[in-house]
Amino acid sequence: MGEKLTDRQQSILSYIRDCIVNDGRAPTIREMCEQFEIRSTNGIRDHIKALIHKGYLEKDSMLSRGIRLVEDITREVSSLPLVGSAPAGYPLTAIENYEGEIAIDKSFLPSAEAFTLRITGNSMRDAGIHDGDIVVVQKQSDARSGEIVVAVLEDSATVKRIYYEDDKTIRLQPENDSFSPILVDPREVDFYIAGKVVGLMRRIN
Repeated sequence: MGEKLTDRQQSILSYIRDCIVNDGRAPTIREMCEQFEIRSTNGIRDHIKALIHKGYLEKDSMLSRGIRLVEDITREVSSLPLVGSAPAGYPLTAIENYEGEIAIDKSFLPSAEAFTLRITGNSMRDAGIHDGDIVVVQKQSDARSGEIVVAVLEDSATVKRIYYEDDKTIRLQPENDSFSPILVDPREVDFYIAGKVVGLMRRIN
């Protein structure tokens, strides 16, 4: 690759890469100004020129979004299914509600099969999982006590920390004192673990 980047140049390059991977397009100059709170478009243009000069970007001057990465990212990303929202509060939404796909850098993916899930609610707030976040979930049917899982109750999904109280009771523990734990007896209700949460994605506005 090209010459060493300044911290600001690296931040701008990472933002451009994220936009291309997540949105399928490069950001405009004005979008980058807003993202980095740079008032003059010339300030961003200077950074873009430096990234082009250093060999990280190519620019089509005829297009407003004509920035291209020199690196080949197609082998570095993978698409995961995005399934229906999991309420981090109360189990409301069916796990099989397929919404589309999300491109993710392969370095963030587990070796096992995985999917992504959009969070609604704030019962896992103190674990750093907020309303609107997307979690990466490794598919598995079991989990160790204390791990954060996607649990399915009566065809509805919720994200909680799981604890095994005894041979009969499973406690699905929120990470927010405003919410009460969910106690489950798997012998009496339709319950299973859909997977373990292994990653988190959040869009910064």
